[in-house]
Amino acid sequence: MADALFTIRRSLHYERCSSAAAMRSAARRRGRAAVALLALAALLAPWLPRGARTRLALAGQSPAALAHFLADFSNHARLHAHTTGPWQVEEESNNNTCWRYAVAYECGALCVGRATVAACDANARLSHGASDRHRVQFSDRRCWGLPALSWPRLCESLETDSVIGPRAAGGAWLEEQAYVQCSLLATVVGHCDVHAARLLHHRALREALG
Repeated sequence: MADALFTIRRSLHYERCSSAAAMRSAARRRGRAAVALLALAALLAPWLPRGARTRLALAGQSPAALAHFLADFSNHARLHAHTTGPWQVEEESNNNTCWRYAVAYECGALCVGRATVAACDANARLSHGASDRHRVQFSDRRCWGLPALSWPRLCESLETDSVIGPRAAGGAWLEEQAYVQCSLLATVVGHCDVHAARLLHHRALREALG
């Protein structure tokens, strides 16, 4: 009988030790997973500001036509490959100085985006008025999550401030100041060349305008 009780106690002690070891192992795994997520978030979080100034000349476009094209989000959706799904206007206002609106759009699985557009003329009149100088500001932010995880949310952002005016030889010129927030990983691997990216965008803009 004593031997049987000793065997039972030893078995219970072994089970308690095994359970405690399993709990410690699980806690270590959770800790390593949390550290890995934090490291991933630090690498991918957009916190390094970058900017570029560019200029584009378009011989076949009037300043007003170019400004109207850039003020229409449907054209931005054609020029930005990440805008893959439908979009809808969420807010809109016109204070007799500028026309502003915000849109929400789809950008793929687990991704949502929001953009704002503000179009004014350079003389603080209506953007659709008679001024030959125009200003169009565009802001785009999209965020996506990892499968089965509510955190971290990874985001990318772009802001452009474009001034448009007439060329002496005919057509229009566009001066743009672009700002982005780059992640550490994108910067290290060379994927945050804002100037080169905007030149590619201007090439696509020229092709879209025909």
